Amino acid sequence: MMTHLTKGSRYKIVSASSTEDNVVSEGMLEGFLSMGEEPAILLNIGDSKNEKLRIIPVSTILFIDVIEQNEVKEKQEKGDVTYIN
Repeated sequence: MMTHLTKGSRYKIVSASSTEDNVVSEGMLEGFLSMGEEPAILLNIGDSKNEKLRIIPVSTILFIDVIEQNEVKEKQEKGDVTYIN
């Protein structure tokens, strides 16, 4: 059972926007970051020739589809855990 998002996995993320249409982003998870106090997801939506990074604030995410799950076990050290409320 999947318990967390993993770097290197492919996801389709649907997030809310300021218009009536939602934003659909599909790509490889590069990591997590903060935009001020707001947690965000860093997604590479480019192709094999061009890297295009998209930062998606967690508060705007409506749902995430798992396209391809990376099976690499990530080593978690104390203080290396990100919690999103």
